[in-house]
Amino acid sequence: MKKIALFLYSLMLIFALTSCEEDISKRQAIFAATMPADDLSSTRPGSIINGVPAADGYNLNVQWKEGDKIQIFVLQDGKVYQIESPSTVTDISIDGKTCSFELVLPKSVNRDKDYDIIGVTGVEAYIEGDDVVALCNLTRVGIDGNGSVSFPMWFSTKKGSSQAKFRHLCAYEVLYVNNSSESSITFKHGGFDVTTPWYRYSDKVSLMGNYISAGHNGSNDPGSSEITIPAGTTGTIVSYYIPAENKIDGTTEATINNAKLKAIVDGNAVTTIDAMSSAKTLVRGNAYYMEVNWDGSTLYFSNEFCPDGNHPHMIDLGLPSGTKWACCNIGANVPTDCGDYFAWGETDPKSAFGDYNYKWFIGGDYHQITKYCANSDYGIVDNRTQLEPEDDAAYVNWGTDWRMPSYAQIFELLDNCNSKWTKINGMGGYVLKSNINNDAVFFTAAGCYGNNGLQELDTGGFYWSIDYLDYDRPYVAICLCFRYGNMGFLRGAISMRSFGYNIRAVNYVAQE
Repeated sequence: MKKIALFLYSLMLIFALTSCEEDISKRQAIFAATMPADDLSSTRPGSIINGVPAADGYNLNVQWKEGDKIQIFVLQDGKVYQIESPSTVTDISIDGKTCSFELVLPKSVNRDKDYDIIGVTGVEAYIEGDDVVALCNLTRVGIDGNGSVSFPMWFSTKKGSSQAKFRHLCAYEVLYVNNSSESSITFKHGGFDVTTPWYRYSDKVSLMGNYISAGHNGSNDPGSSEITIPAGTTGTIVSYYIPAENKIDGTTEATINNAKLKAIVDGNAVTTIDAMSSAKTLVRGNAYYMEVNWDGSTLYFSNEFCPDGNHPHMIDLGLPSGTKWACCNIGANVPTDCGDYFAWGETDPKSAFGDYNYKWFIGGDYHQITKYCANSDYGIVDNRTQLEPEDDAAYVNWGTDWRMPSYAQIFELLDNCNSKWTKINGMGGYVLKSNINNDAVFFTAAGCYGNNGLQELDTGGFYWSIDYLDYDRPYVAICLCFRYGNMGFLRGAISMRSFGYNIRAVNYVAQE
């Protein structure tokens, strides 16, 4: 009898275990998870607050990584259930954009009725009353060169679905730091000192179905561990926060007024000398980029020059004449490149310059000028004082929308802009920031070519105008030039036409 009883007990145990396994299998589901479609690229329109999208370090990788976990909640009949253990992602694709994960429904969920599933990753989530709440305190993190960071994301789906399409919970502030000094620089705590809040944010968000709700719970006061950028290196600091949104379109207007960045160098506090001002519509899932430089004595923001990476751009500085200036030099790919060098009135770049190979001097003699001359002592008189289109390097190289600037346009530019010497991406130069609309252009200190080759690279800038205007000396032309720590800008300077200078073009329409 004992053997029979033992056999029956074993049989019942096996049946019970089998029933349990069957029950789990019925409550188990495998999901295919996908990242948001965007890549938080620095070239997304409207995403730049302050900075030039020229470095790979600006781009943030949104990828699944080994060990990522997803907290899962189930909503049924107004009640919220939390899956006890977070799911760990598996089967990550090569590009990191897709993965798999599984869940087991709580026993208390009726599998025969409808229910919703909500998943959260990258931040803590929990049940608060009848809501799923994600906690997204404004936080700063330093990231490595590939931009890999755990981004706060969520998904919502219905019973029967096997697809988890994730969306961003937050907007992101990306601070790209270029430390060209011999001292490390440390950022901590809030980071920014503002006279008015840079943005307002919510530290938690309620997730119910497809509805997301965040109110005005705080301003620019994040907490973080210290993030140090060693001497001679670059680093990226990412802050994420939930914009307190417009309930209709999910956006929020944010204005930066007199924002100064705070940091510590050798135990001493430093702040940026620039006060940033900007108005942006902050959108969840967008990244907003800034660039800051530390040169050992000054912490300063790079200025915003271009809306995207498709150079050249016509930069509208709000000048009275309507003139728009090019963002970069002829022959340059970005605003910080030197570009090509031209003799005045020549349209092909060269690397050797002098009277001997100048197009408009016969035999290298500046007393025998063949074009653009108003003095018979120096050649053939034609009384032309401005370059014609066929001799204008901007027109020939960039097309009919562009011209070299006139003396008057240079004068107008300098009269309506503040100038500041700076280094961007290792290139020295002057930032000219409009007093009218705060837009800016960067003039590189690309040096010049004379009889002795390239001179004053990284310390001086020399740019041709379209005019010569000196009737007594037709062998010279007017230029814009500057030198660091010496004479600053010189308007209406003159130079030998045979020298090799850069050209910064202006739009043609404004000159008509």
